Amino acid sequence: MRSKKAVRNTVANIILQGIIFLSGIILPRFFLMEYGSSINGMVTSVNQFLVYLGLAEAGVGTASMVALYGPLAAGDQKETNAILSATRRFYNRSGFIFGTLVVGFTFVYPYLITGQLSVGLVRMMILILASSTLVDYLFLGKYKVLLAADQRGYVIAYIQAAGTALNIAVSIFLITRHAEVLIVKAAATFVYMLRFFVVKLYVKREYPEVSFSEKAKMEGLGQRGAALLHQIVGAVVNNTDVVLLTICLGANSLIEVSVYGIYNMVSYAVNTMLTSFSDGLTAGFGEVISKKEEDTLKRSFSNYEYIYMLILFCIFVCTGVLLIPFVMVYTLNVSDADYIRPISAVLFTIIILLQNIRMPGLTIICAAGHFQETRYQAVLEAVINIVVSLFLVWRWGINGVLFGTVCSYAYRSIEIILYNRKFLVKDSGGLTFRRIIRNLVVSLMTMGFCYMLVPQQMYSFFIWCVYAVVTAGAALICLLLVNFICEPEEFKVVLQRVKNLKG
Repeated sequence: MRSKKAVRNTVANIILQGIIFLSGIILPRFFLMEYGSSINGMVTSVNQFLVYLGLAEAGVGTASMVALYGPLAAGDQKETNAILSATRRFYNRSGFIFGTLVVGFTFVYPYLITGQLSVGLVRMMILILASSTLVDYLFLGKYKVLLAADQRGYVIAYIQAAGTALNIAVSIFLITRHAEVLIVKAAATFVYMLRFFVVKLYVKREYPEVSFSEKAKMEGLGQRGAALLHQIVGAVVNNTDVVLLTICLGANSLIEVSVYGIYNMVSYAVNTMLTSFSDGLTAGFGEVISKKEEDTLKRSFSNYEYIYMLILFCIFVCTGVLLIPFVMVYTLNVSDADYIRPISAVLFTIIILLQNIRMPGLTIICAAGHFQETRYQAVLEAVINIVVSLFLVWRWGINGVLFGTVCSYAYRSIEIILYNRKFLVKDSGGLTFRRIIRNLVVSLMTMGFCYMLVPQQMYSFFIWCVYAVVTAGAALICLLLVNFICEPEEFKVVLQRVKNLKG
């Protein structure tokens, strides 16, 4: 039952991230063609700053899910309602803080990009983009926490997937009719907000016993502070690049942010696809850990990591070979900025690998709620990122901040693997490192072969897709063959799990 729920969540997340991927690829091109690099850069920059303001959420969602694993597994409805009531109160408080911060930000941000765009346009864009997050805090957050903790995250995923598809259609319709950029973004935000009504109806129907007005158990969210610290670190590491480029590069900042945004669009899409594979399993692992089923945890983690490594390194090969050709085709008729940056492409490819190599271990850490125990390592990751990026951004621009990200991810990914081996899935580190080295060697060899076959200059999406299929096929065949030879028993176990799910 637990495995089927995990698969259900994983499939739903993959479908959602696939639609988000399409949205992230399709819509920015329409924006670039209709509104130019400066508008695209401004939207990218504002969204990254809003991530920092979103820290007003204060770790509530993560801490609430961890707190709910035990009561839900035990069927303790009174305890569940007490934690949900605390979640509602904290989210309301977060919404108020976030709204206040956004109002202040609307006055400050235009001075960071003086002379590049209209102040009125920028301020209205901030308010529109921030409104969807505010709805999340005040209305939707408590329902999302309940469904995710109860291994029904697939409900949220399918609803969001439908909303994202509708948003793509509405946005393209408005852009092709030359609507004002504010109208396009306002329509997208309205579509996003509709999710709340659908999710609320589902929870009311499926959870009639749930109450958000029980006496709140505030101490049930004891990991909230540590979870917030991890959120802060994540915001710093994942969003510092755009913030530094906006602040440090002066008059050309929005152009450079737009260039960064196009490469990061691909990186973000890849990362969200890989994260969707992990997110669907977190609640299941949380249940296993809460019941102290150590043997089940070891076996399940090994299977999960084995499959995950295959997927990650296949994507690593495809990104390394196909990123520059993709950007060339994507920006074919855009002439207000130089988007072909080979060194940046290499650094983004390395970042994708380093950011995601930690994901199996990080999934277990999140499922176990070990936020307090790993806070110092997380802070050091952020410090490395900021210090190296600040030192290099003035001279190397985009490549400088990317190198800072590479350094921080390299440290933290190794540390997470070692922590997981020592405290959670005992003695797993050696096997993890062997799998990384094995797949990396195969991937680099496959990448070198594909470079000889795949031209780096392309002018057609159809041609790019043909080469993408060939590259992915070659990478997958090589990785499957080597991993079968090196770990035949694990391969058979994975196949048996797939057969059991079908049955």
